[in-house]
Amino acid sequence: MKSRIGFVSNSSSSSFIVFKDALTDEEKDMIIDYQRWVKYFIKLDFANNQEEDLEERFDYCKSDPWSITVTDDYIFGQTSMDNFDMWEYFNYIKIDQNFSDWDDGYNYEPIDSQLKFIKNMKQSYRKKKLDKINNIDEA
Repeated sequence: MKSRIGFVSNSSSSSFIVFKDALTDEEKDMIIDYQRWVKYFIKLDFANNQEEDLEERFDYCKSDPWSITVTDDYIFGQTSMDNFDMWEYFNYIKIDQNFSDWDDGYNYEPIDSQLKFIKNMKQSYRKKKLDKINNIDEA
């Protein structure tokens, strides 16, 4: 039998950061106002008699909300109780997970690694835009 001595965390807190430039306006809205969208998807599911039970799948949408912060460069979300699986929701709305970074733990603001992720995304996108402009000029 194994035993653990010391602090043991049973936290289910979580945070994410997603690069805004990689999202459409609708995708941004689906993240920022996710509770309204979940309600819409559940109604749509019922109206279309889908076999997938979204109401059960997104059961904790209202009871364990995520706090969402929006800046010019990113959308940051955090929760102290992640019973509503935002990762699964991102997959449901088809957000490319390459443009997001996740952390286990309750953070009031993005941690250093998440900010570094956004900085790298900005540099990568800036380079793609410059490459595109340069290719147009060469044509």
